[in-house]
Amino acid sequence: MLLKKPDRMEIPLELICANPDQPRKSFEDKEMFELCDSIKEFGVIQPIIVKRDNKGFYIVIAGERRLRAASLAGLKKIPVIIRDADEKDSALLALVENVQRENLNYIEEAAAYKRLMDEYGLTQMDIAKRVGKQQSTISNKIRILSLPADIQLTLAKNQLTERHARALLKVGDDRLRKQILERIIEHNLNVKQTEKLITDVLAKQEEEKRKGEKLRFINYRIYINTLKKAFSSISEVEKDAKYFQEDKGEYLEVRIIIPKNENKNRLDIAD
Repeated sequence: MLLKKPDRMEIPLELICANPDQPRKSFEDKEMFELCDSIKEFGVIQPIIVKRDNKGFYIVIAGERRLRAASLAGLKKIPVIIRDADEKDSALLALVENVQRENLNYIEEAAAYKRLMDEYGLTQMDIAKRVGKQQSTISNKIRILSLPADIQLTLAKNQLTERHARALLKVGDDRLRKQILERIIEHNLNVKQTEKLITDVLAKQEEEKRKGEKLRFINYRIYINTLKKAFSSISEVEKDAKYFQEDKGEYLEVRIIIPKNENKNRLDIAD
């Protein structure tokens, strides 16, 4: 059985729409203008991949960067390969094409993987097979998305590496993460320097925590001793006074019972 080859033809740019599910969200101006210059001289060498919609237009599956550059270069038509693809296939093709060309930054790549899992039910292993990567690689990239959106944006904006991002995952407090990120950017720290900074900050934080716990322990002992001394003075006068202390796990419960002895006092006065 012969498989039908995808249709290849030239289509007016005005009939082609960008893919709203394009995994790549940022297009660098410098790269775009370089590609534009290349297209002006040599044309679009590799066709973009599109699919037909039900309104007579075509949606880009892969090649949006070439489409944008072709428009900048003033082209009226662009070579395309038309594929019959559902949304899942389109998303996969767009992702694979961008990953293979290394057009995505690691945060865009991670977001695309997460979308394939959430919206199309793919597992990390499914994605790994389709993009030619290890499952652990997919997992590590997706973990980066647990960083707050503003930190992700700052990482991408300052072109910090995936290893910078993974190092920040070791820090549990977002406020502290932002402080560390500011120091990384301010001092232009490489990955090794960043990892050392984070190790030092976490070690200092742990030491301060231990000191605080030790101080609280000392304070609690002081409080108990003070109460016991006070009760000792009370018990010298009130023999029936009682002291109770019970460990409740997270706290100690202390009760002191002091008889009023009102009747006894009245008898003493009458005598």
